[in-house]
Amino acid sequence: MKKKKRKSKRKKTPRVPSLRLKALSPRQRKTKLDPMMKRPPSRFSGERLNRAIAKLLNEHELKNKNEADRYLQQFVIGKNLDEILSLREYDPIEEAQSLAYKAMDSDDPLEAMKLARDALLLDPNCIDALMLVAKYTSRSLPETIEKVKQIIAKSEQAMRKEFLEENKGHFWGVIETRPYMRARAFLVEALQAVGQIGEAIRHCGEMLELNPNDNQGMRDILLGMYLETGNLEGARKLFKQYPESLFAVFLWGHVLERFLSGDIRAAAKAFNNANKRNPYAVDYLTGKKRPPPQPLQYYSPGDVSEAIVCFDTIGPAWQKHPEAIEWLKSLM
Repeated sequence: MKKKKRKSKRKKTPRVPSLRLKALSPRQRKTKLDPMMKRPPSRFSGERLNRAIAKLLNEHELKNKNEADRYLQQFVIGKNLDEILSLREYDPIEEAQSLAYKAMDSDDPLEAMKLARDALLLDPNCIDALMLVAKYTSRSLPETIEKVKQIIAKSEQAMRKEFLEENKGHFWGVIETRPYMRARAFLVEALQAVGQIGEAIRHCGEMLELNPNDNQGMRDILLGMYLETGNLEGARKLFKQYPESLFAVFLWGHVLERFLSGDIRAAAKAFNNANKRNPYAVDYLTGKKRPPPQPLQYYSPGDVSEAIVCFDTIGPAWQKHPEAIEWLKSLM
């Protein structure tokens, strides 16, 4: 009599299926990479432009704002990005970053990896290129996290503590810091995915200290984690820090915070306000509708797309409190 094989109870580590290196099929390549096809604009065109202009101004050592304005009027205004890039002196670090931008915009993982590795030949410290290589070559999410932590630590060492302190409060405005901030944003979401919420909260809070203007939307992620872990005081501090936020995550997050605080009347009032701004979110938060399997990259305020992003961000916090969901259903 044959013995039945026992199923392994070993806990599987989270993988990163979206980052598996896979070449596009000929049909996909024709659709996505055909130069005659209209391709979406680069996500980094504005950043590339600002970086090129900053490089030009630094090269010419202009004494004041008036000199800078005159130079821009004479040589830069009216030119496209490629023309502005051609005005710069050759710099391997800037050339590496240009390759990294192309790699991040690429639809083809193999092409992205080649561009990233070419960038690292020019600048071994190019953060965006290092991040791409780390993501595509890791076998699991925990392995990716360790590699990203090393990239961030190396970057901080290169920037030095004095630079971090001096530019705290307007960090995103220093164009060269953006690859570092992108790396930290990825780390926050990766830590969330493996359940290391406490560490993710710490990184998120430090990012908001560096850049309170929050160009990356880290406040939404932090609010979701505060509510998920029951840190209502942290959530209230965020509401106070960003009182004019009228997006769905904050509005529906406020509903949950008031409910968990025991102020049902205020929670009902917050519900009316949130539902008026985005009436689609409630269907996802209560489980009436399911979001698409792939996360959205863009959304419009008040739209279904924003409701899906809202669910992705604070849905786990609502799901931890089924009594809050039942209450929400009673209002529908």
